[in-house]
Amino acid sequence: MKKKKVSVSVEEDLFNQIDEKTKELGISKSAFLSFSASFFLHQLNATEQNVGDNNINVYQLIKNNIEAQEEAKELSNKS
Repeated sequence: MKKKKVSVSVEEDLFNQIDEKTKELGISKSAFLSFSASFFLHQLNATEQNVGDNNINVYQLIKNNIEAQEEAKELSNKS
C-alpha cells in the first residue's frame, strides 16, 4: 500500500504522552499515530453502523464527551 505523509500539530501535553508511550513500546511516533488513526477510524465506523442514524454525528458526540470529562477532571483537581 502506498503511504502518504501528514504533518500534525498537537498540544504539548499530548505530545509528551505520545513520546512516553512510544518509548515504552519501542516504536516510532509515526507508527503509533498511524495505528491510532486507523484504530480510531475503525471504531468510529463501527459505532456509526451500530447507531444506524445518519443524522447523528458520532465523532462530535465522542469529542464532546472527552471534553466534558477533561473539564470535570480539571474542576476536581482545583477542589
